[in-house]
Amino acid sequence: MPLRRFDRTSWPEHGPHRDLLDLLDDVHVHHGCPSERVVARRLRTSTARVRDVVRGRALPGDAVGVRDLVAALAAQGRVDPATADRAEALTVAARRERDGAGPWPAGRRTGRPLWSPPGVVPAAGPATTGTRRTAVAALLLVLTAAVATAVVLSGHLPF
Repeated sequence: MPLRRFDRTSWPEHGPHRDLLDLLDDVHVHHGCPSERVVARRLRTSTARVRDVVRGRALPGDAVGVRDLVAALAAQGRVDPATADRAEALTVAARRERDGAGPWPAGRRTGRPLWSPPGVVPAAGPATTGTRRTAVAALLLVLTAAVATAVVLSGHLPF
């Protein structure tokens, strides 16, 4: 039976998502091209989910998910830890590119980036950025103070 490779029709042209799919395809081919159904069975997930990821329509859920996917593609073969690390870094970069996220201002204050480039592990761990809720609360506080100042300066007090 001939080897069956992933369908590449919906793969992106370039970028970290394409690099991730190329890496997954290399592992897939190197380990005998197991079918999407076999990979889904190894992951204990639906074939549709595996199909969406390997065809470029979706990204793996998280770092554990991409490592599990690489291990499932390898089956009984050993996966090089560097390959799993690279897949994880590419997933993070692809997700960041898809979501349009960039470093938060807190990263500029500390003088170090919050995200390291793909394939590079941060030396001291990731910097903390706080939560979105905290940022929204701070924004609302500043806006409230600005409105209160404008009301006081205009002389139109409500009482």
